[in-house]
Amino acid sequence: MPAGDKKTKRPKAGAAKKSAARKRAAQGVSLPDALPDALAEAAWAEADAALAQALADFDEAEGAQKKRARKDAMARLGQALSQAARRRGLARIGEIDDRVDFSAADHDLNAAVAKTPKSVRIQARGVARGDEILAKPRVAPVQRKKRR
Repeated sequence: MPAGDKKTKRPKAGAAKKSAARKRAAQGVSLPDALPDALAEAAWAEADAALAQALADFDEAEGAQKKRARKDAMARLGQALSQAARRRGLARIGEIDDRVDFSAADHDLNAAVAKTPKSVRIQARGVARGDEILAKPRVAPVQRKKRR
């Protein structure tokens, strides 16, 4: 049979190919239900990749013999952890070495003190997701200058 004589099957006029969305609808899976799950799975996968990188960077930092190599590895570790946190919607609270008014509801005091301090210095930033505080900033009392 010559090549020109072959007949190809063509869809009937008016019969459109089913789209992926139409196939899901026919199977009873709606896109709005599947989309949040797919987005959540993608966010976890990205966070997992960033966390894996952080673990590798940690090993490198821990094994670094030279000060410069350790400093570079620690910088990469911080970046990887920040990326993993962002992927999970986490944000840092406060800035290291900032002096703020102490609030027991907002801060974890790192030192045992006889008297509650009025102002404190942030030693470790806190972590929040939206309005929920997951870890309060860790603080230490500000040392007062002694009068002479």
